[in-house]
Amino acid sequence: MDVRLLNKYIAGDVLPEEKKEVIRWMKESEEHREQLMQLHRIYNATLWNGNVDGQNTKNTERKKPVMRYLWTSMKIAAVVAMLAFIIHKEYQDYRLEHSTDVQTVTVPAGQRANLLLADGTTVWLNSNSTLKYPANGFHSTNRKVILEGEGYFEVAHDEKHPFIVETQKYDIRVLGTTFNVSAYPNSDMFETSLIEGKVTVYQPDTQNEIVLKPHEKVEARDGKLYKETFTSDNDFLWRMGIYSFKNEPLATVFKKLEQYYEVQIINNNKEIASRPCTGKFRQKEGIEHVMKVLQKYVKFNYMQDDEKNQIIIY
Repeated sequence: MDVRLLNKYIAGDVLPEEKKEVIRWMKESEEHREQLMQLHRIYNATLWNGNVDGQNTKNTERKKPVMRYLWTSMKIAAVVAMLAFIIHKEYQDYRLEHSTDVQTVTVPAGQRANLLLADGTTVWLNSNSTLKYPANGFHSTNRKVILEGEGYFEVAHDEKHPFIVETQKYDIRVLGTTFNVSAYPNSDMFETSLIEGKVTVYQPDTQNEIVLKPHEKVEARDGKLYKETFTSDNDFLWRMGIYSFKNEPLATVFKKLEQYYEVQIINNNKEIASRPCTGKFRQKEGIEHVMKVLQKYVKFNYMQDDEKNQIIIY
């Protein structure tokens, strides 16, 4: 870091962008913070000596009681100034760690999005999903984000600052890894699949947790978590705009389509609910195209009510 910029920061003469740069540099290591404090001590000493020299020059003929009074006043002023600086810095650090400024990204139904977080983590968001994260970057012990919907995370490794994905029912804690989370808030479906690294899935209010290794996933069924392995990455093709299903019950497919296209699917034909479904659909082709393709493999009829935003199967 340029010493001139650090001195400008200490003197309070920096632009907002320069201030952010110094704060980021300072938080990188204890060594950086110590260097900044050392420069600040030198800065204070320079001010102190200058003030003292000036006072001595101007008041050489004053009496000793007056000098003692001035000297005491200067020391008190210096202590007050130092305390004010320390309190201000402590407040700034606290504000950064506990900032309530939250950035919210919401993906409309039938679309997807990709974003890069301040720590280098890459996130893909599926249709009808929302991600909340600190607007000013991560400054606390944990790098926490809140997910509503489905997201694919490539987390930048940081051993000292775990990355936590908070969902409505379960949380996922990692250090640096690649995984997929499906946790739509208005659905009882929850699934986390690990591609690389290691993750821990847990409920914050209990001691229950499950550790996943690569090519393992955990699903929530009847309020409990169940772990199993997977061999195909087809479930994650949604990042490229492709929805893939392999031997999934049609009832499960309908639930996922409800989330992806934000439409209510009412199945009055219970006989087809357990029928397995395999296929791939492009996101941009829309729900009506998907329903017509499904009709070719599983015999059913349906009608679409646009006013109520419903698809009724019979």
